[in-house]
Amino acid sequence: MAALRYEWLRVTTIRSTKIMLVLALVLSAGLSYLISGLGKGAGDGSPVSLDWYTAFGAPLGIAAILASVMGAQAIGQEYRFGLIRLTLTSFPRRAQILVAKIAVVVLAGVAVTAMSYLGSEIGLALHGQPVPASDVVAPDSTYFLRGLVYVVLWGLSAFAIAGVTRQTALGIAIPLVSGKIVEQLLGVFLVDRAPWLVAHLPWSSADRWLMSGGFTEDPVGWAAIATFAVWVAGFLLIQAVAFIRRDA
Repeated sequence: MAALRYEWLRVTTIRSTKIMLVLALVLSAGLSYLISGLGKGAGDGSPVSLDWYTAFGAPLGIAAILASVMGAQAIGQEYRFGLIRLTLTSFPRRAQILVAKIAVVVLAGVAVTAMSYLGSEIGLALHGQPVPASDVVAPDSTYFLRGLVYVVLWGLSAFAIAGVTRQTALGIAIPLVSGKIVEQLLGVFLVDRAPWLVAHLPWSSADRWLMSGGFTEDPVGWAAIATFAVWVAGFLLIQAVAFIRRDA
């Protein structure tokens, strides 16, 4: 509990945490406002099927990036400024402080997701659509939970990479560059030669799931995000070994 309080105090007192939460709110509100506008029908002005819920799902890509910033800073900043030695002096049992950090990263992901959903609701309300129209096809009840899983896993991946590399910037940049650029290019070149490899790349698998029917319509289509979860678990295992065994 002392380690949790320490980590919670750290994450709640730095300015970047508040900035990330405000950005999640504002950017999600703006994007959902635009999406709800695009969803207007040409005739009666009613929203197109699923667009009301898309206004909540689409901003999650931004929320994941913001969660990755918070996740990478949860450990990368301590290595950058040498504060990790003070942390480990106060909490010499490294496994405890690592678990506390992971718990706080998860909570940060939950907070970012909540702010994203709140921003989406604000954007929809500003467009006169605070609730879905009667003809909007609603996804199943786990829709919002799936978004939470996506954002939290992305934040944990950044946390793990920042811990292994001891660099905040790499913890943010590797998921972003790999998922949005490198893995997309690999998919283009390897889709015919090694489709099995393309299907099991980490961050692009998560993004593919977010933009597919497995996220919006099919509650059993968890294969892509499960692939990402396995990768994240592997990253965290490597980080745990490095954190416990390496010198600070």
